Amino acid sequence: MKNILSLAAAIAASGLCNANAADLAAHPVFKAPSLAAVYDWTGFYVGGNVGYGWGGNTDPRLSLVNPGDAGAITTFLTTGLPGFASGNAFPNLNPNGVFGGLQFGYDRQFGNWVLGAVTDIQAADFHAGRLVTTSAAATFVNVDESLSANIDWFGTLRGKLGYAVNDWLLYGTGGLAYGRTRASIGFACTPGGTGCTGINMTGTAAETRLGWSAGAGVSKAFGNWNIGLEYLHVDLGRSSVTALDQVGLFPSTTITQSQRFTVDTARLTVNYKFGRAPDRATY
Repeated sequence: MKNILSLAAAIAASGLCNANAADLAAHPVFKAPSLAAVYDWTGFYVGGNVGYGWGGNTDPRLSLVNPGDAGAITTFLTTGLPGFASGNAFPNLNPNGVFGGLQFGYDRQFGNWVLGAVTDIQAADFHAGRLVTTSAAATFVNVDESLSANIDWFGTLRGKLGYAVNDWLLYGTGGLAYGRTRASIGFACTPGGTGCTGINMTGTAAETRLGWSAGAGVSKAFGNWNIGLEYLHVDLGRSSVTALDQVGLFPSTTITQSQRFTVDTARLTVNYKFGRAPDRATY
């Protein structure tokens, strides 16, 4: 009898185990999801860039010092003289060209938002120049008026506010701009008949100016490296250049043109973030 009871208990236990196993097979144990790596933009970085800039209108504005309207220069430039097609014909320019340089910055990520600061310095070849000739058909006299405008280098010191989506960063930026502007001016009368006194006036100017900058960009990270595209508007304000008499006919006469120096730029950036390739673990 005792053996029969032991055998029955063993059979019952075996059936219970099989039932539990079948139940577990029908209802698998839930596993927690694995951790996914999300890029972290926090850190210092250094890099280089290259791009192209196209300038806005220089919008030249004339001012004169010409006691007694010597040589009828004031009359010619303000109202025009009989027989001439025009008076003030100094050209409006649009400096453009290539640039390249270095940048250094720091970003700090808060959730998806990124705050940062960046400074850069660029060698540039933004330039434009033109000569306009007007003539009096009756006397065959030509008046040449020329201007040039150049930005030789520029830099910025800017803040950044961005939104990160893993290893992509979209941002706006703005702040201080500074740069070296250069200009030349010429005003000459070429004798070809009567009514011209052989006027020849020229001048050059160069200065380092302060202004502002603003723009936006996008970056994509690859480990410690990231590449990006950035648009930036740079405004260095107005700078003046003055033409002085070169032949001694009108030593007290000056012709001044102030010009506006602005440029829109598009650049490709490549940066290296210091430290290990930063990422944050998240579910």
